[in-house]
Amino acid sequence: MFFSGGECQSNTRKWRLVVHLVVPLLLSAAALAGAWLKVYSFAAHDMDYGLFSTLLWNFANGNGWHMPLYAGEAREFFLADHLALLVPVWAPFFILFPSPYTLSVLHGLAFAATFFLVPVFVREVWKQRGREDYLPPALFLLLALSFSKGFCGAWWFQSHMTTLVVPFLLAALIALHRKALVWACLFCLMLLLAEERSAVAVFGVGMYAAFITHNRRLGVVLCAFSTLYFFAAVRLIIPFFAGEGYFYNSMIQPLDNLLRKVLFLFVFFLGWYFLPLLGKRAFWAACCALPVLSLSLVSGRETMYRFSYHYQDLPSVFFLAAATLGLLHLWETRWFQKLPRGGMAVLACACLLVSFAENRRSPVRYLMQWRPKPEIARLNAALSKYSQLPPEVKVYAPGGTGVRFSMRKHRHPLTQQTASKHFNSSMVFMAPKQDPHSHPKEQEENVALLLSNPSLALTEQSAELLVFTSVDLLQKR
Repeated sequence: MFFSGGECQSNTRKWRLVVHLVVPLLLSAAALAGAWLKVYSFAAHDMDYGLFSTLLWNFANGNGWHMPLYAGEAREFFLADHLALLVPVWAPFFILFPSPYTLSVLHGLAFAATFFLVPVFVREVWKQRGREDYLPPALFLLLALSFSKGFCGAWWFQSHMTTLVVPFLLAALIALHRKALVWACLFCLMLLLAEERSAVAVFGVGMYAAFITHNRRLGVVLCAFSTLYFFAAVRLIIPFFAGEGYFYNSMIQPLDNLLRKVLFLFVFFLGWYFLPLLGKRAFWAACCALPVLSLSLVSGRETMYRFSYHYQDLPSVFFLAAATLGLLHLWETRWFQKLPRGGMAVLACACLLVSFAENRRSPVRYLMQWRPKPEIARLNAALSKYSQLPPEVKVYAPGGTGVRFSMRKHRHPLTQQTASKHFNSSMVFMAPKQDPHSHPKEQEENVALLLSNPSLALTEQSAELLVFTSVDLLQKR
């Protein structure tokens, strides 16, 4: 989009290095550093970051699918919430690197891999049209993805099983364009095993195979298999482990907040500068996002049709593909070819600047705004003293503080119900000033309940941290 087709410097080694290596490296560094800093700054949410960290650590240490954050609930076993069969794939990383930061690194690497795949995908699309001038549009689309609300929302709300397989979705689309059908199926298998929602994305890959790359037989097979897998997961497998119906069945409300859902779709297209609507192929590629997007559109949970959470991770890949095809359609129009390249460069930069300015959750902007705070450093130092608690000690901690105790079999959230219960062999950690995920009034009420609880004693108090220890544990010392 920066140069007209005939004058594009796509064959120069410098541009290839910039688009395929330098820019993806910079974006990857931002994604990795930002993900690490969010955990360091107690900004990572216990749901889902702490939840998956604990699950993966438990599985890696021979505790099976143990999910203590659900203890006492009907969905105590994690399979009763999501069919996350890739847990055995990610769990070994928690043996090699047993740290609360391990999942943040995996999370950042998923985004890094996606950034490196974007220029490859654009090159394949351009190559199929016999064009070699793909580097300027690849750079534009790479930056557009890195600033898009849906993709950055998934980065901000780290980390979910579907987000970890985002690069496999883009790799599957690349494999389809290359006619590497076996590889496409293997990448789809990774999507299937991640979670039931990502299994729906395989239906979108099947649509892409049928309508965009004309692999109709494979498309039918992928659509049929993903449909069978999804309904087997939500109707048979998960209810079997849960002992009741699928947890999210009661949240299906397609007519709820209908206007907001329409606005959500409009903003999704707006975020890609309406490129997915340019040409039939682009529109069909955008339609490939509908299967996984429909899970959000039929839901009554407002979080599923917003850009603040992980739910738009997989749809963003399909919108990238649609925007790529739309940009190619625009690139080949005669009137576009006649436009001055300087003017188009200014327009492209203006589009990217608007996206960057509007999106507070991009890794680049987060790093630019992040500042070291002494109180965060002090809280990290205070919590480090408790990193080697005996495994039999049960830990209760809310929000971002709870994430630091993910590497434990017995770790539980702190609520008003748990704050007033009888504690034994337990320690409770609260950092009210550094917990952005709890309401201040709720924190005050929890502290009051803990202070009045006869089974607990306040054993450490500072401006950053409150530590309560159960009386029976103190008597054993």
